[in-house]
Amino acid sequence: MKKAAEQMRKWRLSVSMDKFRELRKVYNEAGVAINAFKLEMANLSDEECDYGFNVARALGATHVTMELNLDPAVTERIGKIAARHQIYVGYHNHTQVKFNSWDVALAQSPYNGINFDVGHYAAATNESPIPFIRKYANRIQSLHLKDRKYSSNGGANLPWGQGDSQLKEILQLLAQEKYSFPANIEFEYPVPEGSTVMAELARCIKFAKDALS
Repeated sequence: MKKAAEQMRKWRLSVSMDKFRELRKVYNEAGVAINAFKLEMANLSDEECDYGFNVARALGATHVTMELNLDPAVTERIGKIAARHQIYVGYHNHTQVKFNSWDVALAQSPYNGINFDVGHYAAATNESPIPFIRKYANRIQSLHLKDRKYSSNGGANLPWGQGDSQLKEILQLLAQEKYSFPANIEFEYPVPEGSTVMAELARCIKFAKDALS
């Protein structure tokens, strides 16, 4: 593990950004914008963090996303690096959060932001994600959309429209308030028997279109 980590560190510190720019071109020509680059930076050196922000810039992304770390020293350090690059960090949540879990990081740097997973939040808090979105909209860099039951209802990840995440209402809120951050389908529920991943993704897209029609 240590050897692999050292090899990865050396690669990150030496790799050209040209390949990432080429990748961006491929996606852009297909009509797809890359809005985020994921890199877990909590245990990386500052130089490796620089690599992450350089990749994000080369890809045309607005932010680097990583798991929300509840150690203030980590978010303070990452926030300073983000400010130096003038590219945001979107701290992502699983079920380790409460309503105010991002507050320390947000206060530390204007470049510390939120990559908000509405399904994980609903399961974690047994609460609607909508009040959170309304309060923190100006610090949200992107949303992950999935439909989960509240943990009090079992916490299961379900086809859209069957969970407690209030996806329809969230999509309508985004349109109503004209929020500019992207909302991404994060497909995690088990594929029903007889279906396929692509068919279920189409189902998610139809759900969103119907919600906004």
